[in-house]
Amino acid sequence: MRSGEGTERDVDAVIDTGFNGVLGLPTRLIEELGLARVGRERMLLANGEFHFARIYRAIVDLEDRAYSVRAVEAGEPLAGMGLLWEHELCIQCIDGGQVDLERLS
Repeated sequence: MRSGEGTERDVDAVIDTGFNGVLGLPTRLIEELGLARVGRERMLLANGEFHFARIYRAIVDLEDRAYSVRAVEAGEPLAGMGLLWEHELCIQCIDGGQVDLERLS
């Protein structure tokens, strides 16, 4: 993942199939990358509460492609369904299991 200015970091993220957005990032990482804030959005959380979250622009490199995405400020790095859309996700449900993501044709 990187900012428009080229600051780059490898990020491990939790796959959150209940998150309709693309990417969630903690404040610390947003600041390290120097991401540009593009607004604020009202979000419905899993517990039924509404929350206002800051939205940033980030560039994600996935499968040799660069995607400009909206990143939501979150408590931990999250990969949401917006990022996984049009991909096949295969997960080995064991400790240390492999996770494969492949773009659908």
